[in-house]
Amino acid sequence: MPVIAANPRTKLLVLGILALLLGGVGTAGAAITTVPAWRAARGAGVTGTFTLTDPRPCDRWDPPRQRCGWFGDFVSDDGTVVRRDTGLSGGLPPGAKVGDTLPARDTGSPTVIYPLAGAQSWKDDAMTLAISGGVFVLGLVLTRPWSWWRRLRQLKARGREPAGASI
Repeated sequence: MPVIAANPRTKLLVLGILALLLGGVGTAGAAITTVPAWRAARGAGVTGTFTLTDPRPCDRWDPPRQRCGWFGDFVSDDGTVVRRDTGLSGGLPPGAKVGDTLPARDTGSPTVIYPLAGAQSWKDDAMTLAISGGVFVLGLVLTRPWSWWRRLRQLKARGREPAGASI
């Protein structure tokens, strides 16, 4: 079966569209995680206690890079905020076990609660945000959507607007 050689401009356009999609989704996801992590690092949110209920398996890295997941229940100091089966951001003190409680902070993250001491996960989240934002900008540069609008305006000014196109 013969392979159809694509025009280099078409290849760049396809690559740009992929970069826009991946960068856009990555940027949105990273923004959702970066904002609560930043708030936790700055001391914002509701304080309370996090009770460890469910250890999750560790990743493939050796300590100190190794991450082990913990899930548990968060209860605010005044008892008004209760979140069940929520993840804990970052690592735990050595020897932590089911039933242990630690001071924690809820900043509105949809997935995690942050420990009061050392909530520095915002740095990793911010790096992901920067990289995915860069991929999105690369997609903009490769697809050059502003040139599409200019071309449509030129065609419309000449009275040759493509079928179905409108500004």
